[in-house]
Amino acid sequence: MTFRSFAALATPVLTFAFFSCASPEPVDSEGQPENQTFYGSVIETAGTLDGAEVRRALTESGRAEVRLEGTITATCAKKGCWMDVASGEDTVFVRFQDYGFFVPTEGAEGKRTVIQGEAFYDTLTVPMLQHYAEDAGKSQEEIEAITEPELRLAFTATGVMIED
Repeated sequence: MTFRSFAALATPVLTFAFFSCASPEPVDSEGQPENQTFYGSVIETAGTLDGAEVRRALTESGRAEVRLEGTITATCAKKGCWMDVASGEDTVFVRFQDYGFFVPTEGAEGKRTVIQGEAFYDTLTVPMLQHYAEDAGKSQEEIEAITEPELRLAFTATGVMIED
């Protein structure tokens, strides 16, 4: 088999593999309550912290492995590659480890969630904030009004539970 014929056969397979991973797929959560859907790793949902407790955990090293509980306020409308989670008085910006999984692009707002992973503070640049605003479906006027970077409580999740 020549390289050219191998490439012709491999391209559709690789394309399928890439695009099949692009949609939010729940993971098998056998033994978990039926109203809980998991993305990424199936995680324990007990022993969670709220935003204020996470901030306290960050005072020592600036990063902490935690489990956070909150309410989803927004998700990326294009891919589901990020979400905002309100917890106490904080809103946490959540991305997913290595873009290895995504959450639903719509219908998750207002639902209870538990996320597990690493919490930290992150400075989001103006272009990043504008990009996320565009992903969220904000108007051009709202996007152009973003002119300052923002220090945010952020999170890289290894697993997410969304409760129906």
